[in-house]
Parts: sequence; structure tokens; C-alpha cells
Amino acid sequence: MPSPAGPPTHPDYRFSLANERTLLAWLRTGLALVAGGVAMTQFVPELGFPAGGSVVSVGLLLAGLGTALAGYRRYVRNERAIAADQPLPPSVAARWVTGLVAVLVVALLVLVVAEVVRG
Repeated sequence: MPSPAGPPTHPDYRFSLANERTLLAWLRTGLALVAGGVAMTQFVPELGFPAGGSVVSVGLLLAGLGTALAGYRRYVRNERAIAADQPLPPSVAARWVTGLVAVLVVALLVLVVAEVVRG
């Protein structure tokens, strides 16, 4: 008599749900960067020099877009690894996003100091 088949082999759903929550965190971060970029254009049109606010705004908008796309790419790669029962692939996206935000913060700091000194 053949032995009964074991349970179907599929990944634990908790891993996929955790991966989805991580994607949502990346999307929230991207949305916050976009909101910051929109706020810069509305409330700080000039910052230190003409169009200073617009320059930072474009940087924030691009950072928001990049963060959302990087989060989605990471989500897809992790889902494939989870489904294949493989280790999760390394991701440098967090490093890049952190560096980009740090550069934007330094640029904003320089513009704010220039505005304070000028004003």
C-alpha cells in the first residue's frame, strides 16, 4: 500500500506576508519623500538662492520614485527566493536610498544656512 502524500510543499505564508509589509514600508517612505518634495515647491520656493527649493524638491521627488521602485524590485526578488526556498538575495537598495537621503539633507542644510546668513 502506498504511503499517503505529505502536505503540499509551499512556502509559509507568514514569510510572504512579512515581505509584503516590508514593501508597504518602502512605499510609505517613498510617499513621504514625494510629499516632502511637493511641500518644498509649495512653501519654500526660494531657499538660499533662486529656485533652491525647486532643486531640493526635484531631488526629493526622484528619491521617492527611486525608493518605491527599489522596494518593489526587492519585493519581487524576495518573493521568488521564498517560493524557491532559497536564501534571500542581498540588497543594496537600502544603502543607496540612505545615501541619497543623506545627500538631500546636506543640500537642504546648506541652503537653509545660506538663507539664514542672507536674511
